Amino acid sequence: MSTQYASKEMIRVEEALDRALGIIEPLEAERVSLTECGGRVLAQDIASDVDIAAFDNSAMDGFALRFEDIQAASAENPITLPIAGHLGAGSVYEGSLEAGKAIRIMTGAPLPQGADTVVKIENVEVIGESEACPAGAEVRIGATDKAPKRGDNVRLRGEEAKAGDVLLCAGERLTPAAVGLIASGGTAQVPVYRQPRVAVFSMGSELTSAAETPKPGQIRDSNGPALAAAAQEAGALVTLVPHIEDSREALRSTFQELAHKQKYDLVVLSGGAAEGDFDFTASVIREMGEILFNKVCMRPGKAQTLGVIDGVPVFGLPGNPAAAVVGFEVLVRPLLRKMQGFVAAPRPVVKARVTQDIKKREPRRFYLRARLEREASGELVVTPAKNQSSALLSSSHASNCLLILPEGLNPATAGDVVDCVCVNITEGEVV
Repeated sequence: MSTQYASKEMIRVEEALDRALGIIEPLEAERVSLTECGGRVLAQDIASDVDIAAFDNSAMDGFALRFEDIQAASAENPITLPIAGHLGAGSVYEGSLEAGKAIRIMTGAPLPQGADTVVKIENVEVIGESEACPAGAEVRIGATDKAPKRGDNVRLRGEEAKAGDVLLCAGERLTPAAVGLIASGGTAQVPVYRQPRVAVFSMGSELTSAAETPKPGQIRDSNGPALAAAAQEAGALVTLVPHIEDSREALRSTFQELAHKQKYDLVVLSGGAAEGDFDFTASVIREMGEILFNKVCMRPGKAQTLGVIDGVPVFGLPGNPAAAVVGFEVLVRPLLRKMQGFVAAPRPVVKARVTQDIKKREPRRFYLRARLEREASGELVVTPAKNQSSALLSSSHASNCLLILPEGLNPATAGDVVDCVCVNITEGEVV
């Protein structure tokens, strides 16, 4: 990367994302256990080493038999068959089922050779059950109105997949069902994209930790924990670094430590991102590496900075808590998802009718914290939080979406349809 972008340049959100995603590639693959792979992305195709199911088996508790022996059964003409055995899951019936007989069978047990149908236990009458003969002596079929059909309640060998079939493709997200499927196919160590290692810290001489009682002029660091939680929720492995003072030297030293030997895949800083006397983020990144942007046409938080130091992306977010959280959601989260192999799909965006007028006094794109609700009619409505101060996290906590007002000065009037980003729904899922 050779371009140093002008510090006065304020770019659109889409361009910021393009520049950011352009320097990110999925991380290398690693193999993890079946209990660790849930929710992650496959790095290569997975094939089955066996047929699934591996043998014809019973889908129900009942009686395995030859359909030709009971095809004439009816309520007026029930057919009684002797019970030749009792077969549980994991057991195999030796030999072939004789004509005119039935086997009491449990769900998952292999279908005896010669049998082609299973009649559910609820649809038969068992005769002669006793402590000495728990399977019963005979089974009467046809006495209910549930006429059996050939092949009923039988899972066939290879019904789901044949040996060698690809079960899942590279790039697919491992849902619980997907994990079970590849386990059935013999995969115990799963190739997935590595989770990004992310360092998060805050900058501000006024900061103290959550465990300390603030002294006059001090506030507790809320940004660090909030952004660490956001990175964890996005799938990252997070190190929360102690906050630092407002000092160019402290910032340079921290960047050197965190970017050294690419210990982390991404460094996220909040604070010092604007252009005040103690805002050093953009200038220090420019001194130590390369900068892609440091102003984005959005509110809250136009002071969004992305650069690269020693090959490590470094993102500087605003110091105001809500602005930092929104900036992370809009600009940082997509980077973390791409690192993990997720397709670059955004959070779901829905259209909803706004419940009140919204003024707009500046042309930046607004991301308003808001609450989506579905009315009895099924229509979605959205209500912005009363207080949109970028210093407040409570509004973010109470919200489930970001209401978007596009660039320009056009306000929104109650009843207008607006776009809303569903921040409580994972990328790629349907609302």
